[in-house]
Parts: sequence; structure tokens; C-alpha cells
Amino acid sequence: MTDPVSAERVGLAWLRSAVEPVGAFGRRHDDTIAPYGPGDEARARDEMDEVVALAGVLDVDGTARVRAALRAVPEPTPILARARAGDPLGDVDFYELGRFVDALDALARAWTAAGGAPDRRPSQLDGLAAILAPGRASGGFYLADAFGAPLESARAALAAAETELDARRDALAARVRAATGVDAAGDEFVVLRDVYDGPLPEGVRVVRDAPAYRSAVLELDTAARDAALARLTEAEENARRTLAEHVAGETARAGDALRALGALDRMLARVAFTLRWGGCVPKLAPDRIAFDAAVFAPLADALGERGRRYTPISLDLRGVAVLTGPNMGGKSAALATAGFMCACAALGVPPPARSAALPLLDAVVWIGGEGPQERTRLLSSYAAEVVRGRETLAQASPRSLVLIDEFARTTGPREGRALLIAFAEALRDRAALALVATHFDGVAETAQVAHLRIAGLHERALDAVRANDLDAALDAINRAMDYRVVDARDAASVSDALALAALLGFDETVIARARALFG
Repeated sequence: MTDPVSAERVGLAWLRSAVEPVGAFGRRHDDTIAPYGPGDEARARDEMDEVVALAGVLDVDGTARVRAALRAVPEPTPILARARAGDPLGDVDFYELGRFVDALDALARAWTAAGGAPDRRPSQLDGLAAILAPGRASGGFYLADAFGAPLESARAALAAAETELDARRDALAARVRAATGVDAAGDEFVVLRDVYDGPLPEGVRVVRDAPAYRSAVLELDTAARDAALARLTEAEENARRTLAEHVAGETARAGDALRALGALDRMLARVAFTLRWGGCVPKLAPDRIAFDAAVFAPLADALGERGRRYTPISLDLRGVAVLTGPNMGGKSAALATAGFMCACAALGVPPPARSAALPLLDAVVWIGGEGPQERTRLLSSYAAEVVRGRETLAQASPRSLVLIDEFARTTGPREGRALLIAFAEALRDRAALALVATHFDGVAETAQVAHLRIAGLHERALDAVRANDLDAALDAINRAMDYRVVDARDAASVSDALALAALLGFDETVIARARALFG
């Protein structure tokens, strides 16, 4: 949709981060959905409709709890893939699947508690839960007898064989104790020769015969126990294999549930954004960018962190328009807001505005104030702007939005003004959407495009602010500035530059001389 420089200027990178899903399922799902473009109007509107509807039902806390439950759902995909491929599963795998089932249950409860509609309640895998249930009574997982009749008989046979082996071990140990006085607590023991140097009972084998002692072991026939253990091992492997086959039968439903989780994660990320910033379902109009009381959320977020107020703006752009107005009046912010609103629509995010009419675009391009990557090509600021302008004109179309911020301000003003006028005319001829911020006079009138302006400072009583108090000066500018975008008609561009310079503490004698020269 846009290049990295333009994405940064219009807040697209910030927006992607702000609406990033919390779970791996959501991020995978998000990666499969390209930004909406021309022709996707119905799908984009459906998604934004759903987001706004959910934002009207779920509150901030409820949404946060559901998203926390989503984040806690473990990743079962590798286990399900192995089950589907017929690979064996172990007890740890079954335990993890049990955690997955429990997390889905917790998510469904969080959804209901948040007031979510029953028909949108996240899926619960009752079939998979029932398959695993016999082994989950303790909260972990155990291959219980209920997973197969052979398990119970094999475990009983092993228990009997071990009991019989223990009895024989105890009897032999008793004979050793009676003959030598040594307690053969384990299968291996030591008899000191100065304690007992006679023959050892039958069933005892000497493994080391030293001058001072003999090391011996109890020789027991473990064949019956070993056979019983082998039968149990086989029975457990068969039970695990059968259990894995049953799990494989649930993988399609589990896959559906995971895809639904991904879609829900994406949706709730947009709901959370809308609950914080507000949002509307825009009219998707191909030839118009209009919004009322729109919030450029990246700037509002940054101002909020510094305790400063953000003023929403309104705009109606059809074709190409030139935007003039004072320094610090918000021209760049107005350009960025136009791009941000379109980026929201492209990502299925309800734009934060009271109302809006927006296009789905092929491209959004920002020209002006080019970043350091252009400088690495040994281009001046002006040359970098010209190169971007050349590339933009080559691809400009009615599905392009071109945002031009103070183009050619670093070259001679007469030539810069002339080039900007010709640039605006070329964009007009290509039927592109474009908003051109400039301090050059007469650009709109000469290029025969719309002329808008920032209303500007609506009061001049700013002298009470101390010139050396920058924070107070900025607050005063914010209070005094009228950020509305209005129709400029044939008015010349006014920058309020001298008033702002005085407010920001510039030398009073310099300001006085400048006023005389200007007036």
C-alpha cells in the first residue's frame, strides 16, 4: 500500500502495532489478510461493521479480559499435526492438549462474562475434552485403565508378578540374615569375614571376594516380572496409539477452532482500538476523503503522554487541494490524518472520527521532509523530493493519495512555487487525490484546484506568556490556535509567523523590525 517513509509519516506502522493480535493464532491469521484495496469495499465494510457492533456490546475491561484469555491459549498445532500424520503421542502431548481444552473453556467463560453474544461464543472442543477426560482427573494427565481393557489386566499382572518377586526377595534376604547376621536391604550387600566367613545361602552370588569381605547379590528370577512389564509397556503403547488416533479424528474441528480464534483475536484487537479512540463505519467512496472530528491517534497518543490536548480535525477532499495556514497550525497533521484515515479503512479498522467517507487505495505517498535513507544516496533534500515526485507521477492514478508537505521549500522560492504549481496540475490531470501543504502564495488559484487553510490563531493576546517559558508558550499556542480546515476562497496564505516567533521568545527588537518590514 505504501513505502516505509510514507507509512511512518501517516502512522501506518503505529497503527499496525496498535491493532496487533495478542496470540500466535491471531498473528498468523492477520498475516494471511492483505490490506483492503479497490474492489474490496464490501469485505472492508463488513469487518468495520462487525468491529463497531462489538465495541457497542463489549466494554474496555471485558475486552481486555477476553484478550488475556486469548493470550493464554497454548499452541497445540505441532501436536495436532503429528496426530494427523499418524505419529505417536506421549503423555506430555496429551497433557498439553488438556491445557488447550481448558484454555478454550476459560476463553468461552470470559466471552460470556464480557457480554458477548452466544452465537459468537468461542468454540469449545467437547469431543477432544471427552477423549482426554479419563486421564485428567488429577489435573495433569495419566494413562488411566479406562483408555483400554488390556491396560487394567496388564497392570494387575505386573502387580502380581512384582508382589511374588518381592516375596521371594524377602524370603532370600531372611535366609541371608539368619546365616550371616547381615540385613540384605537391597539386592547387593557386603559380608565382613571377621563377622561371618561361612557358606552363603543358595540364591546368593558373590561378585567380589576380598581378603576382608565378600560382596554379594541376591539372584532372583525376574523373568515373570519382566514379561509382565513388557506386556504392560505394549498395552500402554497400544493405548497411546489408539488415543492418538482418536485425537486425530478431532484435528479438523480443532483446526476450525484455531482459525476462529485467529479471526476473533484480529477482531478484538480492532475492538480494543475502537473502544480507546472511537470509530465509525465510513462510506467507502472512491473519489473523496472526508471526515468529521477525526483523531490522528499516533499524535494524540504522543500528546497524551506529555499531558497535552489533541484537537480533532475535519476535512473534505475531492481531487487535489492546496492547504495553507500558520506555522504550528497543523498542516502536516492534517495531511497525516488523511493518510491515517485511509490506512484504517485499508486494515479494516473503523477510523476514529465522528463520520467519514474514504476510498480504498492502491497507494499512499508522502513527499516532503525525506528521511535519511535518501541522504545516503548523496541527494540534497530538494533532490530527494524531486526524485520521489518523479516516481509518484509515474504511478499516480485515481486510486492514489499523494500527500505533499512543503515541497521545494529548500530551493529558490520563485522556482519552487512554479514547480509546485506544475506538480499540482499534473496530479489534477491524473485525477489523483492529493493534499498539498505549502506557504507559497497563489498555488491553488494558479493550478485551479481547491484551496483550504488552517483557520489559524484566533487571538493575539499572548503577550502575558513569559518568553522564556517554552511549555507555557506551547500551551498558549495550543489554546489560541484554531485547527479547523476551512475553505480559503481567494485569501492569501498567512503564516502568523511573527506572532509565533514573539511568543516563542525571539528577540523583541528583531520582531519589531520584522513587523515594520512586513507591514
